[in-house]
Amino acid sequence: MIYYFTGTGNSLYVAQKLAGPGEQIRSIIDSLENNEHHVDLADGEALGFVFPVYFYTVSDPVLDFVRKMTVSGASYVYAVIVCGASIGPAGGFLRDELRKKGLTLSRVDPLVVPDGAVLFYNIDSPEQMHRQLLDADEKIGTIRSAIEERKPSSITGSAAAGKAMLASYHACMGTGKFHALDRCIGCGLCSTICPAHAIEMKDGRPVWTKKKCLKCCGCINRCPVSAIQYGKRTESRGRYVNPVLKG
Repeated sequence: MIYYFTGTGNSLYVAQKLAGPGEQIRSIIDSLENNEHHVDLADGEALGFVFPVYFYTVSDPVLDFVRKMTVSGASYVYAVIVCGASIGPAGGFLRDELRKKGLTLSRVDPLVVPDGAVLFYNIDSPEQMHRQLLDADEKIGTIRSAIEERKPSSITGSAAAGKAMLASYHACMGTGKFHALDRCIGCGLCSTICPAHAIEMKDGRPVWTKKKCLKCCGCINRCPVSAIQYGKRTESRGRYVNPVLKG
């Protein structure tokens, strides 16, 4: 069983490639919204988490799900944390949260993928991102073999450090800088995919109706006409969507 959280598709992409024949892949957001918190595993089945690191910590949806879930039959628990460069203390933070549930996190693998954090800086060229995905594919194969063999790994980082980074993450959740340019076509995709339900369509245009978002960058990257902007700098920046979400 693999639980994933994704904004631009990277974690879904990884989860699909990690999954064995017949293995279930479940969205953390869907599980939370449907109040599906119980995880019932078959004998010997692994429990995996795949999600992006935000501000070098574990994002709210992942923490919320971990804190609410109940688990039956988990003998091997692992996480693949996707990132642009480093996961910071996120692995250790998740380990300590799972320990509170009586679960042992046996393995954490950081996985570098194309970084879609266009809110904060320009992203790599399409050629660089293509190379990053090829490199990630190779590493995913290695990770999958390690999971199948139930190999452990070293896990670094502390809950204290993770919580400190979580405070920084929460401080940057504001939506005030989001807006849509006149070229918006009113398709409503941004509203549909927003995991925080922070966007509503009013008079055919997106309006950010909540003060906080998860900073998943899904709306700005997946807008089909690049109409969504964040402040004044993103209009000149590229966009990224993992191929698993295209088409």
